Amino acid sequence: MKRVKSLVFHKINFLNLESPKTTLLETMLSINFEENLGYGFTSVDFSENVLSARVIKRTSTFINDYDNSTNEFLRKQIFVFSEFQFFIDFDYNLLYVLGGQSQMNFIKTVLRNTLQMEYQIDEVNLNASQFYELVIEKNIDVQIEQIIINRFNYNNSMVGRFSGHVTNQLIGSELIGSYKSDIVKISFCVKLNDNEQFTLQVLPNGSIKFLSEIDEFDFILDYLKQIIFSKNG
Repeated sequence: MKRVKSLVFHKINFLNLESPKTTLLETMLSINFEENLGYGFTSVDFSENVLSARVIKRTSTFINDYDNSTNEFLRKQIFVFSEFQFFIDFDYNLLYVLGGQSQMNFIKTVLRNTLQMEYQIDEVNLNASQFYELVIEKNIDVQIEQIIINRFNYNNSMVGRFSGHVTNQLIGSELIGSYKSDIVKISFCVKLNDNEQFTLQVLPNGSIKFLSEIDEFDFILDYLKQIIFSKNG
């Protein structure tokens, strides 16, 4: 079965620390879910120079409950639990999460509150134009499938948000070159070989989505990291 995977990438660098891996691993293994924290780590693992873990997160919310005895609505506080997975890749100096920007923001807060070390996290400056330049430069077989553009302007006669399916690759390439930072989302079909391909969406701020079979996830993730990033860059 094919699933859509959402990822957000940030760069992470550990400062003035010779062995951050051991410190990180020990810290995360020591913090299980705690009521007073509202979060904790589980499934912590280190393999092939990548640290992975799941974060259990407790979120407070309110619901309206009805009291039959008083015929009144009562506002009740409840707690909702969720989890998501994040990774730190030491080969590429990457922090990435399975999820969206809210999950990335949360893990950045958790790391800030739990790590007793100096580090720096920066957004990945990745947009559709830059990704397209990378795949062309590396001779990767891609087809532009769909583009969504803010502030689209057609001969000063039609201006606004534009969304369309691309049937001519030359036109798609011209749109990428003309609008660059105004592209909200772009979809590519990335061909791996004669029999395998996957759909990839590039969004702003280092966010991507791809559609793949469950057992292909790790392979495609590694493939994308090799395209977009440089080791220890």
